[in-house]
Amino acid sequence: MIIPDFSGTVICPEEDGYDAARAIWNAMHDRRPALIARPQSARDVAAAIRYARAEGLLVAVRAGGHSMPGHSVCDDGIVIDLRALSDVRVDPRARRARVGGGTLLGQVDRATQEHGLVLPAGVVSHTGAGGLTLGGGVGRLMRRYGLTIDSLRSAEVVTADGQILRASPDEHADLFWALRGGGGNFGAVTEFEFGLHELSELLILATFHPLAQARTVIERGRREMADPLARDELLWTSFLRRANDVPWMPPELVGQHGIMSLVEWSGDAAEGRAVLTKIREELRPAASDLSVVPFLFMQTVTDDLFAHGLRTYIKAGFADDLPGGLIDALLERAALIQSPISQVELLALGGAIARVAADATAFPFRQARWLINIPATWRDSCDDEREIAWARATHAAVKPYLSEGTYVNFMGDDEDDAAAGAYGRTLERLRKVKAIYDPDNLFRLNQNIAPAPAVL
Repeated sequence: MIIPDFSGTVICPEEDGYDAARAIWNAMHDRRPALIARPQSARDVAAAIRYARAEGLLVAVRAGGHSMPGHSVCDDGIVIDLRALSDVRVDPRARRARVGGGTLLGQVDRATQEHGLVLPAGVVSHTGAGGLTLGGGVGRLMRRYGLTIDSLRSAEVVTADGQILRASPDEHADLFWALRGGGGNFGAVTEFEFGLHELSELLILATFHPLAQARTVIERGRREMADPLARDELLWTSFLRRANDVPWMPPELVGQHGIMSLVEWSGDAAEGRAVLTKIREELRPAASDLSVVPFLFMQTVTDDLFAHGLRTYIKAGFADDLPGGLIDALLERAALIQSPISQVELLALGGAIARVAADATAFPFRQARWLINIPATWRDSCDDEREIAWARATHAAVKPYLSEGTYVNFMGDDEDDAAAGAYGRTLERLRKVKAIYDPDNLFRLNQNIAPAPAVL
């Protein structure tokens, strides 16, 4: 199959490598596109988009292939597979990095850590930098340095009409605003330019408590993160789950229902050790480890646990607090976890996230204090019904305690009024930007923003 002016590779269903090329991280989605186009440049991306429009093809844009609802692939349409656009160029003096649209987080981390620099982003290295960034970008450095979008300085975007634009505060500022939290609604981003920050290691307190002690742990984390003197260098994340087999976990605890927590310190190690030692002494965990960990190692520590080929269904929401009723609901649902990979995540927000002006980016939920994430993850398709039902029922149980909206990167494909949930008060402004850059809604495989109607 020939795409005019396209110098990349095209893979059709009858060709070798097609099945491998269409596979994505979440094995729940087994879709068969009419063709897969692998561009070598932004011009190739533009050619593929023009071809898709001419042929009336549904368009899926694949960066890392980690889209929870499977938006990285489609049936019968064209997948624009950006994996070849994975160059990372670091300018250590300017503390900047140019990152190709198909780059994985691990590639970014390795390139930046050569210079003792970091991009605040996600926590699994085989996640695509592109999709994570466009949704906002939560991760272990977010309280100190903000969301990933807060480090974005510019982006090269191929729009629905095949134009190649540079979006920044000074060029197409409306598009630049929308890219920071509006998801993949506005075009295919072929390059990101990020500001970087100095950091090469973290101090990590990892703990496990049986489920009977989980309330004490959650309430301790709540107090720590609610303290007006809490430092941005401190991040508290807890996981209600079955204990997994990590080096510091005694074998007799593996598989036991409980709460695993990561209390992370990204500042001065001596100061952090005093803070984290006090927390460990107060909590008296059944198992724990306190150590200085290279940032690169920490970014890959869960890669195998959440490897490609798993089946995943997700629900999530923001919370302004962790009241007793919410904790009750969480503990009741945590006791019912069956998969050794399913969990409920309590991610502390605040810090640098909340200090960005409300209208500075399209990410609308900067004042939320906690992100409650409910990813059901399993291996065998026979468990689909059970795991999906557990995630849905868990979300229903905690929903009365959640504030508005949810994190766009933690959404499935069955949400009620998904756009309003994902974009909140920024939705109407996003619809106007959508009408400018994608009035026909070519880029609709996402938590979709309908273009605002034309004004006559």
